[in-house]
This record gives sequence, C-alpha cells and structure tokens, in this order.
Amino acid sequence: MTPPGTAKNCITIGASENRRGTFKLTYGSGWPSDFPAVPLKNDRVANNADGMAAFSSRGPTRDQRFKPDVVAPGTFILSARSRDTSSGGWEVSADPLYMFEGGTSMATPLVAGSAALIREFLQKQGVAHPSAALVKALLINGAHDMTGQYVPSETGPTPNINEGFGRVDVAASIGAADTRKLTFFDEGAALTTGGSHTETITVAAQSTLKVTLVWTDPAGETLQNDLDLIVRANGVERHGNVAAGSAAFDRNNNVEQVVFETVPAGATVTIIVKAFRTTLHAQPYALVIREI
Repeated sequence: MTPPGTAKNCITIGASENRRGTFKLTYGSGWPSDFPAVPLKNDRVANNADGMAAFSSRGPTRDQRFKPDVVAPGTFILSARSRDTSSGGWEVSADPLYMFEGGTSMATPLVAGSAALIREFLQKQGVAHPSAALVKALLINGAHDMTGQYVPSETGPTPNINEGFGRVDVAASIGAADTRKLTFFDEGAALTTGGSHTETITVAAQSTLKVTLVWTDPAGETLQNDLDLIVRANGVERHGNVAAGSAAFDRNNNVEQVVFETVPAGATVTIIVKAFRTTLHAQPYALVIREI
C-alpha cells in the first residue's frame, strides 16, 4: 500500500472480484510474471464476488493501521471509452463507446459514487452538512465481510489488511437492506483525555449489532488522538477492532468497529466512546449503530 492510500483520514479502496463468469481471463494469463503459481495462476479474475482481486494492494501501513478501508468490484468493470483512444482496455464491449477495465482505479469511483449517495441520504435525514467522518462511518458500517475464495482464505475476519472492513453495500449502509434500526451521531460531542460519552439502546428483535466509530484525526504520521469504542451487552464487554474476549484496545486506528452477534430481543446495550488520549484538541467523532 503506497501513499496517499496510507493516509489516516481518507477512504482507501481495494478491489474485489466482479461477478462476470463469462470472461475467461485468469490471473496467470493476464499477469504471468506476477501470478506464476496456483491457485492464483488458474483462477479467473471475475467469477467470485466474495474473492479479492489478486492485484489489489494490501496493508498494513507502516504504523500498523488497517488499510484498505473497504473494497469494491474492480475486475471487468464496464467503463466509458473515448472516441480518440486506440486502447481496448481489458475488452471492448459491443458498444465501442464502452470497454471493460480493471484495477482499484475502477473500484474507487464505484465507492466515490456510493459515498455521494450516502451523503444524499444523510441530507434527506436532516443532516445538512454531514461530516467526512460520518460518511466514512456509514460506508464502513454497511460493508459486507467477504468469505474469500481460497483455502486458507485470502481475506480473514474483518477488519483485516486485505479487505479492510469488507465490500461496500450501500443498501446496508443506509439501513435499506434491514427492517431494523439504524442510529447515527455526527460529531455532536468532543472528548478530551479521560472523557467519555455513553449511548444506551434497546434491541427491538434478536439481532447482530454492528457499531462503527470514526474520527478525523489531526495531521501526523501516527495516531494523535486515540478514542476507544466499548460495547456492553449480555453481560459481556467488547472493544473495537479486537477479538471477542480480549481486554486489549486498538492503539493504531481511527476507525473502530464491534460486531456483537445474537443480542436477544429487549436487551439493553451500552455503547461508550472514551478518549484514551488527546494531544492537540478535543476530538469529535461519528458513531453508527445498526441492528442486522
């Protein structure tokens, strides 16, 4: 992963495979020197939507942050083709004004459009000027954890340095894919060292609860202001980005997430955002809570 994709506050995009099974191109035939061995050599590049594109850059960053943040399809994407170009991309379509292309340069504009739709959704919800942190939090909260396509999996449990927090799913991000509750908070509170803010919700039906915290960190190579996400349910406490049962906290990332499975109907869930350290100023944040 190279700059500027390593930047803390940007949304960094990786590429997943598209679902266009009629295309026979394999990684080995397209890039023989990069993918000389199985399983990549013989794998088709666009036949598994839950698989990573083999050419997609992986993290972590030098200071051990998760990157990319999310992924989107980046193989055999139908794209505009200039009348003045002689390039056929990966393949020219039946309409010569379009061609199929690939790369994270294809995945990234798909996510840019997704972010615009999320911003439009927020404005329709009465948030006239949504923060960058809230758009990023909603985008990440709705992402789908991909299973991968190889054994062992090339993705792993989210978050990870391959798919980040998963493949973008706009319907899930805005709650349209679920009939249950979506709650969000946009930089309404700012915390200094030792300060905290607590939200309490009651789960309407047995659910998986997905909570995502994002803050725009001050400039600096490493984390300047460090917030912690703490979720308590069923008598259990979980911390952002660490394994269930761990008492550790993430000290590297300014995106934290807890996925709490099988929260019973009627359960009270406590969500705490706590400032472990702020170095320059009080830190505002965005918080998204979704019942799945």
